[in-house]
Amino acid sequence: MLIPFFFFGQSKNQELELTALRQSNNFSKPYRILKTTISDQSVFQEIYKDTNFTLDYVIRYHFYTSIDLNAKKNQLISMDGTTFDLSSKNAIDLTDEVITLVSRMYYGKNEFKEFKGLNK
Repeated sequence: MLIPFFFFGQSKNQELELTALRQSNNFSKPYRILKTTISDQSVFQEIYKDTNFTLDYVIRYHFYTSIDLNAKKNQLISMDGTTFDLSSKNAIDLTDEVITLVSRMYYGKNEFKEFKGLNK
């Protein structure tokens, strides 16, 4: 009887990963990881600003980033392993913060430029 409680408790606290939709060949880790305290993946289904893309699609496809839900804190882990603590609390602000950080990265500059080019 104790085993089912153990497994139920474990699964409730586990992170849920929304995998990156594209991967890069430039690093040994071919994508970034957004760790977020948000546990409801549906909040990332909102349309991002003046685009036709959902928040999760922008993050996962255009910026080569997986999303780990239900994490202990909000962080972006770059392809080279550098960790950035994020201050945003909601999905829209997290998306903006991720885009801003990635746009300042060496390879991220091109991803940002490509993304901006789609939205003219």
